[in-house]
Amino acid sequence: MTITDVAKHGGSASAKQLAQYIECACSGVMACSTCHVIVNDKWFDLVGPPDDDEQDMIDLAFKPTPTSRLGCQLVLSQKLDGLLIHLPTHTNNIMDNIPFQN
Repeated sequence: MTITDVAKHGGSASAKQLAQYIECACSGVMACSTCHVIVNDKWFDLVGPPDDDEQDMIDLAFKPTPTSRLGCQLVLSQKLDGLLIHLPTHTNNIMDNIPFQN
């Protein structure tokens, strides 16, 4: 389960609150940056850096940081119990600017 999965499918009050802030416009296929999260510095080594494809999307996110990750790519596990993330104040939704044909 990823952070985005928790936001979309979690039943707790915390998950529902998280869902108000993480959009995930691309449904988790790493084609947007609306699930951008910032991993607390103390946790980043344990979480690990993004791969090149994820980094390409992070580069399009709102004010990315060296510890930025996409929530749809951050898989939760027992070793991440207590993980601290921060949410950016805005998102860049590149999906809003794709000219879909009718």
